[in-house]
Amino acid sequence: MGKVREIEFHVGRRSNDGMVKLSPYPPELLQLSVSYRGERSASVLLTQEQVQALRAALAEFEDEISPSSKTRETWDNRERRSDDPILVTDGH
Repeated sequence: MGKVREIEFHVGRRSNDGMVKLSPYPPELLQLSVSYRGERSASVLLTQEQVQALRAALAEFEDEISPSSKTRETWDNRERRSDDPILVTDGH
């Protein structure tokens, strides 16, 4: 079995929300790229130690976001975000 060269997966609730891509970056680095709605947002190189720290952080957050069966709410596929500009007041 050959080595995996890249892993891509969709993120967000909708298929066009975003994409995360993991690619080996020789020697001994991993490139993590994030895109949002087809636009590349960020790309970073991680060392093995940073990959391990990221894995641990994700595991920690995974425990926090796992909903109990009582509070689990099914998404109704309605958009709740708005593309309208946010109005900001200066507080005076």
